Amino acid sequence: MCDKKIGIRAADKSDCEDVYFWRGDVVSRTMSFNSDIPSYDDHLRWFNYSLNNTYRKLYIGEIGSSKIGVCRFDHETKTGVVEVSINMNPKFRGRGLSKQLLDSSIRFFQNTGRNDFLARIKPNNVASLKLFQSLGFQEISSKEDMVKLVKCDKKIRFKEVSENDTDILFSLLKQRIHSISHMRMPTKNEHKAFVQTNPYRYWAIIIENNNPAGAFYLQNDNSVGLNIVEPSLYLVSQVLAYIKGEFEPRKEIKSKVPTCFYVNAAFGDDKLREILLEVGADPIQISYKI
Repeated sequence: MCDKKIGIRAADKSDCEDVYFWRGDVVSRTMSFNSDIPSYDDHLRWFNYSLNNTYRKLYIGEIGSSKIGVCRFDHETKTGVVEVSINMNPKFRGRGLSKQLLDSSIRFFQNTGRNDFLARIKPNNVASLKLFQSLGFQEISSKEDMVKLVKCDKKIRFKEVSENDTDILFSLLKQRIHSISHMRMPTKNEHKAFVQTNPYRYWAIIIENNNPAGAFYLQNDNSVGLNIVEPSLYLVSQVLAYIKGEFEPRKEIKSKVPTCFYVNAAFGDDKLREILLEVGADPIQISYKI
């Protein structure tokens, strides 16, 4: 059966009972973050809510007349990411169908738009971790109770800043909505002089699909500045992974330089702050202008 193509369709009311039994399966509950088996009435309310929720999609995978599983997509409006999960019909586990179901469901969902995808998985759910990784999901956070993985089709690279990048950096600066360091927008000449001094330990332009998407810098006090035009979970996670993989924090100086890298985010930049929490960054302080 694994050679047969899986058809994907939107769930409807006729799928309610099947999905209920799949949700109540012992393996499904063990690997779920909520191990309680819902009552049918609770499930019915959840299912009807899911069908009518603009920000959720339920897709059923089928081979012929057989339903083999369900994939759920939840659009998180704060971060713009889409959380995806999969639950197989227990009768079809172990037949090599889960990868095809997940991949086909993601492709079906992408007909409605392009998004970053997020998966939250228990660390002991090795099969699911391998499944998502086989489809290009990358780990962005791993804690005792949860591993987070993200997938995006965009290609990210980093270019170290030089004096020739003044125009690109100035354009990015003009697009910035939230600012910490600037009370007013500098002139082009002021910005050019600043780029020439380059006061940072490291400064790079973020290139997304060959287009400048933002910039980041490291300072000698281990602070990280992010200027990203449209912050996304994937983009931020790639920047932070690059920093942690390529650089070591400067040596600690009590009350001046902490032991770790830390990101400064404008208080009003709710989206970036939500994304930082999603990638596993821990809040350490809030600064106030007086």
